[in-house]
Amino acid sequence: MKKTFIITGIFLALIGSGLYFFLSQRQFTPPKAVTEILHIDVPESSFNLPITLDLTTLSDFLNGKISGRFLETTLYLQESKKERVALAFIKPSDILISSTGKELVCTFPLTIEAKLVESRLPNFLTKMVKPVSTKLIVTLTSPVTLDKGWNLKTKFRLKDYRWITEPVVRIGPFKKNLKSTLDNLIKEEKHGLTAMLDQEIKKGVSLEGTVAEIWTDIQDPIIVTRKPAPVWIRFLCKDLKGDFQLEKSKIVCYTSIKANMMVMTDTTNLTKPNRLPAFKGMRAQERDPLSHIYIYAYTSFDEINKHLNELVAGKDNTVKGYVRSHTIAIEKINAYASSDGLAVTVKTGKDLNGDFALTGSPKFDVPTQTLKIRNFDFAVDTNSMLVNKGHDVLHTQLRDMVAGKLNLGLDTLIRKIPMIATNAIAKGNSGRTIQLRMKDVKVNKCDIQMDKEKIHFLIDTETEAAIRLKRINAGKPLRIKSGKD
Repeated sequence: MKKTFIITGIFLALIGSGLYFFLSQRQFTPPKAVTEILHIDVPESSFNLPITLDLTTLSDFLNGKISGRFLETTLYLQESKKERVALAFIKPSDILISSTGKELVCTFPLTIEAKLVESRLPNFLTKMVKPVSTKLIVTLTSPVTLDKGWNLKTKFRLKDYRWITEPVVRIGPFKKNLKSTLDNLIKEEKHGLTAMLDQEIKKGVSLEGTVAEIWTDIQDPIIVTRKPAPVWIRFLCKDLKGDFQLEKSKIVCYTSIKANMMVMTDTTNLTKPNRLPAFKGMRAQERDPLSHIYIYAYTSFDEINKHLNELVAGKDNTVKGYVRSHTIAIEKINAYASSDGLAVTVKTGKDLNGDFALTGSPKFDVPTQTLKIRNFDFAVDTNSMLVNKGHDVLHTQLRDMVAGKLNLGLDTLIRKIPMIATNAIAKGNSGRTIQLRMKDVKVNKCDIQMDKEKIHFLIDTETEAAIRLKRINAGKPLRIKSGKD
């Protein structure tokens, strides 16, 4: 009997020591936190914006600038200078600007009025001579480009002209055809006509204002977050190139602005935006229809944990089990970067009482444009019968609850980024003269890294944007007077 008691005691002691050893090996040990601080290098962003000037807009500008009587002059009909006529060049209908794809074509309708002001006839007879009016169509062509100041540059030349009605003046019983005289005049005045077009286009048609506005807007600070402290980002433009192209119905300047992004916590002492550089050409193969905007953002673990505890700590959550309902009470939650990825420790009470740790890897899912935490599950005690027995539903509910709240906070930050990219381009560019077209901004890639203090997001966004000049201010109509002896 005594022997049996001793054997039983030894067996119980072995069982007890084994249970103690098992429990000591299954103590709660959260994943080890990382200790390094990361520095994130942000790649250069590229804002690619084709600026379009429709040829109808250019025609409207010239028609607003040149209207009615725009050139008046006088000439003698013979070398003897017995008869002198006053001539007026009139634009009776709209100038039309078109394109061959290589050159601009200006179709210029003209009416020339000639009035006899001096003749060998008596003065009263001279005044009785009726003015003559004749019509012709002048065609001028020009290559087109941009100069260094972003002004449209043309060099028109007279291609041909066609008389619709011939100029015949009646002096008493005599008729005189002025066609050969006016032919010579047009040839003499062609330089003045082409120079006038070149000069007015260069003075009035410029992309500088549009490009300068975009260049400056991109460099304005953009607020990312206001809590716990304001944080701005700013793009600092450093280079600009353009590729100028004449198409069938429009002129297109493919502009590419290179900029570097920086994070700011203070905007009181901003450096001035870099000045707009002179127009500089780029090769056609360098064109990209998409803008690639790299944005760096971060959130601190202090802010994440404050947010998580506000959402779930101290609140009971009821879960229906197989037999009865259970209550999960989260007392404290803490997220941090670990060697196993994003780690979250949770202290719970009531029906699921204990300490838990979960780990996962935050990844951005491009097709759905949302953040997901991959392989988010318990990191320790997942096989412990003492923890899991009868509580598999509670464990699943706890995991999903934490994942949902954590995902919500981080996903909200990423969802701000497309609007930031839109604001960088679109701000201030709506008005009477400029029309901005922008397709949806999407996150092309999101690189997520973690260190001791923060979760870093390096976000590559892309969008297709374009600008069209709706109108050009023509200013006062052009009036030219010249005299010939």
